[in-house]
This record gives sequence, structure tokens and C-alpha cells, in this order.
Amino acid sequence: MGLVKLLSAVLSVRRAEKLDAQQLMELQGLRFRKLLKYAYEHSKFYRAFYLDYGIKSADIEEIGLEDLPIIDKSIMMENYDDLVTDEALKREQIESFIETAADSRAWYKGRYKVVHTSGSSGAIGLFVYGADEWEISKALGLRATGFNHPVYRRKRIVFIAATDGLFASVSSFYNLQSFLVKLLPISISSPIEKIREQINRFKPDVITGYASGLNLLAQEQLAGNIDIAPSEAFCTGDPLTASYRKLIVDAFGVNPVNMYGSSETMTMAAECSEQHQMHLYHDWVATQVVTDDGTVSRTGKLVVTNLYNFTQPLIRYQMNDVIEMEDSPCACGSSMPLIKSIAGRTEEFLWFERSSGGRDFIHPIVLAEFFVPGLEKLQFSQTSSNALLMKAVLGGDQEQVVKAIHRRMSEILSEKGLQDDVRFEVQVVGAIDNDAKTGKFQLIKPLVRA
Repeated sequence: MGLVKLLSAVLSVRRAEKLDAQQLMELQGLRFRKLLKYAYEHSKFYRAFYLDYGIKSADIEEIGLEDLPIIDKSIMMENYDDLVTDEALKREQIESFIETAADSRAWYKGRYKVVHTSGSSGAIGLFVYGADEWEISKALGLRATGFNHPVYRRKRIVFIAATDGLFASVSSFYNLQSFLVKLLPISISSPIEKIREQINRFKPDVITGYASGLNLLAQEQLAGNIDIAPSEAFCTGDPLTASYRKLIVDAFGVNPVNMYGSSETMTMAAECSEQHQMHLYHDWVATQVVTDDGTVSRTGKLVVTNLYNFTQPLIRYQMNDVIEMEDSPCACGSSMPLIKSIAGRTEEFLWFERSSGGRDFIHPIVLAEFFVPGLEKLQFSQTSSNALLMKAVLGGDQEQVVKAIHRRMSEILSEKGLQDDVRFEVQVVGAIDNDAKTGKFQLIKPLVRA
């Protein structure tokens, strides 16, 4: 039945690609109204939240998306058990599941997919999808990669990213039907020597993963440390910069397709292969860009409404990414609106010295996805070439949470082979201030080298 549902979802997203702008907005409006009514009736949080703003049941049939109040991650997490629409879903139990889940393909209670993130905000977020909702997320991922039919000819696909947790990117990678393709996940946390050996042995037809991960492969290819000839490349997870794109093209002769997603929406935008312009998937994700005072604008913070997640409704959910929209339509002919630029994560790699010689890194997304139950917010500061300070805001049993942080950080260092070279300290604090100069939260503070 899973393949049948996936095929149905794929056909649905393909039909939407043929709609003009007005038809697309009409479809989005119908889906928004259905979601809003369901959330009002089944989510204790949304019903109370909207009533506080004077929005009554009778208003749900007519009120516009722009007239609803905005929520964010902190509001969501503070009200998690009341926000979800299944009373069997509890924050504490989901956090325990994340800590003990064997791999990214695990299902919670046999019927829910769970992903988590902290991202550039440093605050933990939990996101749950039902089985049917997960099929739609698969279809949107297939649209982004151009694999628009689930019966895809067998290719060797490598994915280089964080692979040992319930993260959105690796969960999306496993959405590919493994009996139709050969999949190799490569942990970005592996020692560089292991990455070289795995990639050379596998000889992928397609490379995908973090943009910085593909940039790393491109550097290794140009240095003669690996020898592969992929025909396609797809980037996700962190920004595909102009310098990254050039290096990937120089190394492999393929222009990578940039994808944009999040734990809140999974895949919500991707470049078209014709023009390499970023299209928002407005059939299943309603988006707005707002300024600090909440005014809708062309440039500002992204506010999303996931139109297919009825298990954990996210309605006018403000993210930390700063977006600039493009006014002109794309020459490819798609009616999906265009993103001109995205200012997402800007954290840097943390490089540490090996006692045996040379250096190795910890990828910023590995730290952005750092999770243990009871951890509410975290910041990483490199204090020397071999030392790391972790400031942590905690809830629950602080002693147990600190022990769990030590275990998880030790696992990350061991995977890189840096356990004997890097020392770290956990400092429990009541709050972590934003950067005094930028006014933004800085998840990672790299070492300032002379």
C-alpha cells in the first residue's frame, strides 16, 4: 500500500505543476481552509490561542491566512502536547524515542515519523508526521530531485550529511525506494580518510547531501584523492554558495540542483533544472515573508504553513531564515513563486588539531542537530585549537541531562577520531544572549585565529 499511496501523492504534485498562478492559489486556499478547520477542532492549543485573539469558530470559514497570529518554535514547544492533534503524542515520550531510536528509518508507535532540529536558533524543535503525510513529503522530495516517478531506474546514489539521527535531510534520503536505487549514506562526521575510501569504492552516479559536503567532495576530487564521475548533484541542508557551486561544476562537470527544506515542512522548494531558479512549492506549503513588525513584504523572515501535516499543524509558523522573493516569473514556465535569496545557517566548521598531525572538522549541522532530552538551548564556542565550551540551558533533572550531553558529544568526537585530541566543557546557564553586534543568536562561535 505504501507504493500505491506514494504514486497517488506523486501524481498529485505533478498535476499541480501544470496549474497557472490563479489555479495554484485556489488550490492552496482550499487546503489551507481544510487544515485550519481541522486544527481549530482537534488542537487544544490552536482553539485557545485563536480565541485569545477573538477568532471564533464561525470565523474559521472566512478568515484569511494573513489575519491569523504568528507562532514560532518557542510557542510550539511550550504548548507541544496541546498543539498536536493526537493525544497519544507527548513531548517527553517523543524525546525519549529520539534518544533511543536505532536509525533514521524508525517509526514512532509504528505510525509516525519524527524529525528534530535546533538549527540556527539553538532551540530544540520536535516535528511529527503521520504515515499519509509522510507520503506527501516523499512526493515533494521526488519532485525536487526530478525523480517524478517512484519506479526510477536503478542508480547508485550517495548522501553525505549527518546520518545517525532523526534529521529531516537523512530521513528524506531514506524516502527513496531502496529496492529501486542503491543507496550509500556517508556520515559527514567520519574521518576524511574513511570518506575518501567509501566514495571511491561506491562510484556514485548521483551525489547528494549538504552543500558543504558536496563542496568537500569537489575539493577531494580536484586534489586527486577521489575519482568519481557523477551525472547529477543535489544540495540541501545548508546554503549552496556561488563558490561551492563553481567548485562542484569544476570538479564533476555537473551543475548542482539546490533544494530547500526544513524539519517543519521537509522539502518546500527547489531549483528548476532549466534555469536553476528556486521555486517555492505553494501547492503544499503556504509561505509569507514578513518584517519584524509582522508586515508582509518581499524581504524578511519566512513564515510557513504546512498544508499537509494535520498531526502537528504549523499555521503561520515563523522561521529564522531571511528570504527575498523574486518578482519576475521564471523562464521555465512554472507558476510556483521564486525565491531570490535565502539567508539561512551561516555557522562555520570547527577545525581541531590532531596530535598525530593534520586537522579535521566537526560539521556545523552535526552541532545544529545536537539533541538530548531535557536540553532546551545550546551554544558551542571553540576556545582553543583543541578545546570546546558548550553553554546549555536545561530543563528537568540537570545532572542527568549534563551526563547525556557528555555522552552525545563524546560520540561525535569518537566518530571523527578526535576523542583523544579535543576536550570539552559543559556550562549550565540560565539563558544564552544573542550576539551584541548582530542581535542574532550565534549557535557556533569558531576560534578567532591570529
